[in-house]
Amino acid sequence: MINIRPFRALSAHAVKIAAVAILSIPALVAVIHNAGPNAEKRDLAPLPERPANWASALEMPAKLNAWVNDHFGYRKEMVEFNNQLRFKLFREFPSIQMVSGRHGRYFLAAHAIGTLPFQAIGNVCGRMSPPSPGTVEYFNRLFADFHRMGLQPKMLIVPSAPVLYSEDMPAFLVDNCASMETPSNVVLNAPDLSQEARDAIFFPLREMRQIKNRATLFPRSWFHWSGAGLDDVAQLSLSHFWGLSAIPAPPLKTMAHMEPSDVAHLFPGIDLRSEIVEPDLAASGIEGCYGARCFPEFGDFGETLYDISRFKNPKAPARRLVILSDSFGSKITPWYARYYREVEHVATNNMAKLGTQQIKILKDVLFRDPGNIDLMFLYHDGGAVQNTLRFGIERLHEPASLAQAAGKAGKAGNEGSR
Repeated sequence: MINIRPFRALSAHAVKIAAVAILSIPALVAVIHNAGPNAEKRDLAPLPERPANWASALEMPAKLNAWVNDHFGYRKEMVEFNNQLRFKLFREFPSIQMVSGRHGRYFLAAHAIGTLPFQAIGNVCGRMSPPSPGTVEYFNRLFADFHRMGLQPKMLIVPSAPVLYSEDMPAFLVDNCASMETPSNVVLNAPDLSQEARDAIFFPLREMRQIKNRATLFPRSWFHWSGAGLDDVAQLSLSHFWGLSAIPAPPLKTMAHMEPSDVAHLFPGIDLRSEIVEPDLAASGIEGCYGARCFPEFGDFGETLYDISRFKNPKAPARRLVILSDSFGSKITPWYARYYREVEHVATNNMAKLGTQQIKILKDVLFRDPGNIDLMFLYHDGGAVQNTLRFGIERLHEPASLAQAAGKAGKAGNEGSR
């Protein structure tokens, strides 16, 4: 006769047994298939080494727990499912870096997870955050130095999505972002901003608020700009700076396509897409080039700069436009090829990685033939007044103190030779 008591004991713990069995599957997966590249874009906790002393032994449980959490089988799928569920139910992102706006628009709220919530929005909207200290003084020095170098640069400060589409911001931020008292305008209205700097800077907030009513400037799910409205901005800036709007230039042919959000890596599992409109360079008769191969003059450090591009238009007037920018530059640069025989663009995000000799080569290439170039600095409003521009460009111009010292030394030498 079969003894059924063991089976009754097992049935009494069936739920516990099932739970252990279910949880053992991802545990086995974690052991058999160790985690590789992950969708969370962060460093996973490493497997702790064998303890060498009592102190490391006491740290072992916490380190092991962190490893298990990060390498649990199917973690990637579960993280993505959790993100999808939160987004579908509450329009909530898994990171403080993103926020849902209104009317189907989404905004980058913070540039890093270690910053305060809404840091990126505060950098551009109203008086939520002041400009970086010393910005006015730096702008004064910037233009004075470049003028001493024989160059006449202009600066286009690009209004970003929160101030252009303020009506789409979360309700409690609408009034602040609709205000004209932005950190950029605080700098431009500063009484100690030099006249030469004031004359060279253009922050077309009013104008671009009009443009966005007829043409896209920022796709609904993107941080960076893209769209047919960039053609209007190119014309506007050239007219403002150099009066080039009257130059005959046929419109560029365009192409439209759906693209995932440019900040999709911040929220794995959530699929946000927007229509992107860009110039069709081939159909427009323009030779376009992106990346290090565009500037063989740079040698190996072209790969370091990475975000660089070059465009040639044989139908345009024989003049060259040089654009130094943050990451906003690469999207608008080809639109300028409608007006110039050659357009050269270098994003300065990796400028700090270059050596002194490489900086010299870069200056020699970009600033050659100064009588036949137009030079533009192009940065979005947050980067322009929060040191991104300064850290990118400062090494390209000679500090006034050094120029003055060199001038005095030259003068003393001349007097001594008389």
